[in-house]
Amino acid sequence: MAASAQEVLAQIPDLVRSRDASTLVGFAEHGDKVVRKAVRKAIHVLKTKGVEIPEKGNSWTPGSVAELRGGLEEAAMADVGTTPGLMRLFIAKPGDDSNGYLFVANLTAFDQVVAFKAYVQTDGQRSRLLRDWQRQADGRSVPAEWARARVRWAREQTLSLGVEVPQELNQALIHLGDAPSERPAAFMGESLAAYEGELMEVIDGVLRSVAANVWPPVMEVEPFLKRVTEAHPDITQETPEDERQAALIEGIAGDPQVRKALAGPLANLLEDSGIGLWLTGKDELAGHAIALAKALRDADEPETLPWVGRIVGLQIASTMAYQNQRQQQQMRARG
Repeated sequence: MAASAQEVLAQIPDLVRSRDASTLVGFAEHGDKVVRKAVRKAIHVLKTKGVEIPEKGNSWTPGSVAELRGGLEEAAMADVGTTPGLMRLFIAKPGDDSNGYLFVANLTAFDQVVAFKAYVQTDGQRSRLLRDWQRQADGRSVPAEWARARVRWAREQTLSLGVEVPQELNQALIHLGDAPSERPAAFMGESLAAYEGELMEVIDGVLRSVAANVWPPVMEVEPFLKRVTEAHPDITQETPEDERQAALIEGIAGDPQVRKALAGPLANLLEDSGIGLWLTGKDELAGHAIALAKALRDADEPETLPWVGRIVGLQIASTMAYQNQRQQQQMRARG
């Protein structure tokens, strides 16, 4: 297989150190002008050191277009944990003749597009980015077809709410394919089924591993908190946790808004977190997270699941923290 421009450039310092003039001369007519310039400079260095430069060296033959461009495969990656409650998808798509595009989409737990950018990307930039992805995720990656479908699905959900999407997303539709008829499921499929486990036993470990304590509020907590307080006026932080959890489960029972949040954005957050865990090689935790998300979606009354109080409790804390932060900002604004 012929060496690409990047590979030749990486070899030149070693060829100079080993005084391999013959191989350098073989690269002198390389199709890439950057390579030719680097070879001429390297040959000059060897001349100043008294190395005899042959007229002919090892011949260089161009490889395929894909080899010369550093590969033409479409690739994708996901960033789940950097911004709590937000999935950032990256899609690197090569152009037909040269260069390509890098699409970056930010999706919320409600499957809405809050940001989208399209960048022109050179073949070299794409090759370096793909190598970085491979190194960071130890060879794992997000299927590009799945990533494109997630972006298209989120676009349709956003528009269905009467909310505009970024114009750059509309302009990129030709590259993203058709919108799916349903939310694309986690692409790991059944490969993590062996890690499902007993959900009551794994819930706390999963929530810690995905930093669910910093997820943004995605459910209305005030209505059911009022019911809990009215039904149990003596309950405090000093009340044993099992009693508080029982009162909470009682308070959310039959609440359609709670049910919708559990089977919707909270299940989405768990599933997307499972993807993030899988990308970092934590298969067991990823399997648990995916199983928890599936249980929330499959249950007719997800609010009655015995471990749901853990998730709802974190949403209560998140809401309180958000409200306190907002009050502090208002106080500072008033002066």
